[in-house]
Amino acid sequence: MPTDDLKASGGPAAGHHYLLNVGELGRYLAWTVVTFSVLIILVWTLVRSGLLPEEAYLSNPDSAIISTKALLASRSPNKSIAFVGDSSCLINIDIPTLRDHGIDAVNLGTLSYLSIDSFGHLAQRFCEGKPSPEIILVVHPECLRLTETSAEHRAILESAMSIRDTPVEGLNGNRFQRETFDGLRNRFLDRWIPTPLRGRMGSRYGFTGDLRSQLLATGGTMHETATFDQGSPHGSAEYRLAPRIRGECQAFRALLPKGVRVRLIISPIPQSHSLKSHQGTVSQIQKNVGSWLDAGSPGFSMPTVLPDSEFGTITHLLPYSSKTYSESLARQMSEQK
Repeated sequence: MPTDDLKASGGPAAGHHYLLNVGELGRYLAWTVVTFSVLIILVWTLVRSGLLPEEAYLSNPDSAIISTKALLASRSPNKSIAFVGDSSCLINIDIPTLRDHGIDAVNLGTLSYLSIDSFGHLAQRFCEGKPSPEIILVVHPECLRLTETSAEHRAILESAMSIRDTPVEGLNGNRFQRETFDGLRNRFLDRWIPTPLRGRMGSRYGFTGDLRSQLLATGGTMHETATFDQGSPHGSAEYRLAPRIRGECQAFRALLPKGVRVRLIISPIPQSHSLKSHQGTVSQIQKNVGSWLDAGSPGFSMPTVLPDSEFGTITHLLPYSSKTYSESLARQMSEQK
């Protein structure tokens, strides 16, 4: 190798020199911040102005279910019977089956994340303008022992029904973020960009918009898509009433006009999850909750325990089982007319 080449390769390679103009960089960053801030303020102004469409509530299945039930509560003028309650009501009470047996009702069941008095708001809306409505509260023992409910899900219901009691004062960071980014998503993006559902629910219903359409078509009934696994842990089988239930039941009753008939159904559990004392426990629960609701009689003689093969989850019946369950309920309702 030539000597000159060795000398050339031994020295450091020439690099690039960068000249940083602090003033120019500052102005660039400032314009970026100003532009971004103007866009955010513009979006917030549009959301607050009412120029954007109403909220679609289709960002997730929970919002789609809750908002659709708010819609059904307001748009069932020819119905005199409404079922309200947790997801066991949503899944187990099959409205098409009831209709086949001459019971014209609507299913306003939602989720156990909501409180009993939240179910009462749906019942109250349903009762408006009706001469003699009847409300049937359907709840699962799992719902009745939860110590806390979800403020987020309650806020969805209140927003969908426009019943928020006290407006939020001031403009803190959380409210600004909610009104701006969530508002844009709920009012614009969710309305025009389909939100897919996951897993078996996605295979059955597709998108949140399709779920809403199906709920409206069935009168509020949703089909369970899971399969019950006896070997999976399902929590304690000892059921009890959470301290919150009494006050929520009394608030539920207070929301309804005087004279509205209220009745109660405690949803069944799988055989493998039941204790020998379960029937006695349910009887005591019905007695306590019924008294707080001022529930009328006669009640319904519905099963409190069913074979595991009837369930998709510990709280939900499979579609064919919900039809059988609803047929039994329809016969009793017809006999009590």
